[in-house]
Amino acid sequence: MPEAFQHYPDDISLESLLEHARRNERIARNLFEIEREIMGCRDCAAFLDRLVDRVRDRFDLDEVWLVLTDVEANQPLWEMLSEDGALSLRVNAPAADFLRLTGSSQKPILIPDTRSCQYLIPPVWQSSIQSMAILPLLVEERLAGGLVLGTRTAGRYSRDMGAFFLEQLAVKASLGLDSAFAREQLRRLATRDALTGLRNRREMETVLQKELSRSRRYQMPLSLLFIDCDGFKRINDEHGHECGDAYLCHLGECLRRQLREDDSVFRFAGDEFVVVLPNQSVQAATHIATRLQQGLADEPLEWAGHSIPLAFSVGVAGNEQPGLDDSRALLRHADQRLYEQKRER
Repeated sequence: MPEAFQHYPDDISLESLLEHARRNERIARNLFEIEREIMGCRDCAAFLDRLVDRVRDRFDLDEVWLVLTDVEANQPLWEMLSEDGALSLRVNAPAADFLRLTGSSQKPILIPDTRSCQYLIPPVWQSSIQSMAILPLLVEERLAGGLVLGTRTAGRYSRDMGAFFLEQLAVKASLGLDSAFAREQLRRLATRDALTGLRNRREMETVLQKELSRSRRYQMPLSLLFIDCDGFKRINDEHGHECGDAYLCHLGECLRRQLREDDSVFRFAGDEFVVVLPNQSVQAATHIATRLQQGLADEPLEWAGHSIPLAFSVGVAGNEQPGLDDSRALLRHADQRLYEQKRER
């Protein structure tokens, strides 16, 4: 049984008391080391991954994961974890059920039998996790969810256990996550397009450089799509600039939804977008471009009684093509192919 979660009877010997003190000292030292190792994380994904790894390893737990309630206020955090590639498993739980179970408590919740709360366990572990402790996580002074410590031993987290060290861990985890979330929000102000919420051109250049380096290192292809809306000026002239803004937001969201998690969508400028496609050949990227054009044609923007189709031209470029081994060359070639497609229409 992990030391942090043992229950000690009142009637114990001096030797047992000394051993109890030594165990507590080890637990406190582990908590300090965890705090030291997680506080330097620059983003939420890195923070969560490191927290889960350190807690699981230092306290010899079976599984550790994150639960976030499905309230709108948690959406930015969920998106950060998805976009930055958090490796740790996380569950999006119904807020009403989570609050009913925890009673909005800011104290750890000990659950000896998980049969009534399977919705809090990642599907891959639902058949194995028999008991768990939920450590509340506060973000921006609100209960956002919990860090869950799971075990394959039924009844291990009995409700009469002492939870002092669990409370300490919960506080440290909340402070660290809240700090990482605040830093990442500030960073996103400089890297996000204010209208669409997509990453901007500055962030695109950073991501493209990283993906090119990864492509060269692992000898994998890298392609990109340069997208330009067809007839965007006409949309603004006929329906107004507010409709034009809504059109760009709708297109950006549809692109993001249609692509893989590994792909990245950026607003380049005006009505131009760039999609970076790691590990995709030019041939595959061309198929993806065609699929996007066909698929998004079925998702028009509904505006003031009008159905405005999503129509755009696409230029494709990949670093497997001769001379396209840097970001500028890739963008230039994709831009050329884009306007060749426009002229052919």
